[in-house]
Amino acid sequence: MSKKLVVIGLGYVGLPLVQAAVRAGFDVTGLDVSTRVVDGLASGRSHVDDLSDSEIAELLSAGFTATTDTSVLATADVAVICVPTPLAEDGGPDLSAVMSATDMVAAHLHTGMLVVLESTTYPGTTDEEVRPVLEAGGLTAGKDFHLAFSPERIDPHRCSSGVLWRFC
Repeated sequence: MSKKLVVIGLGYVGLPLVQAAVRAGFDVTGLDVSTRVVDGLASGRSHVDDLSDSEIAELLSAGFTATTDTSVLATADVAVICVPTPLAEDGGPDLSAVMSATDMVAAHLHTGMLVVLESTTYPGTTDEEVRPVLEAGGLTAGKDFHLAFSPERIDPHRCSSGVLWRFC
């Protein structure tokens, strides 16, 4: 039985995760708010340096699909949030994309689902910001669904391209 994984955010963190998950045998759907990104991927075009057009074609032939339709979360076993966290005016991370993705997941959260926050953010974001939104629907983290934080370590400004999951 293949596990259904939805990667939210198909940028320089999410797209390499898609590739690794497809290679590991997951049934992977990418979810992004950008129609341009989704349409480009569906046409076999990569928009990140780490994956070539031919690698996108391999993902598509292995069953990967990309969409803007959040309903794909309703049947997901795992949802991984890989959205951008640019700096806010105060110097901290701007969590608006993280919270928007969390709202998407919350609308489709179901028993047994694993939700992973992989966006760059400060310690405590998962428990203090994400968890309350997910639990607002009545399910409890650790009991009804699973919640984890996986800090991404990719730094596109300091690493050479072409290496999957570069640790800097």
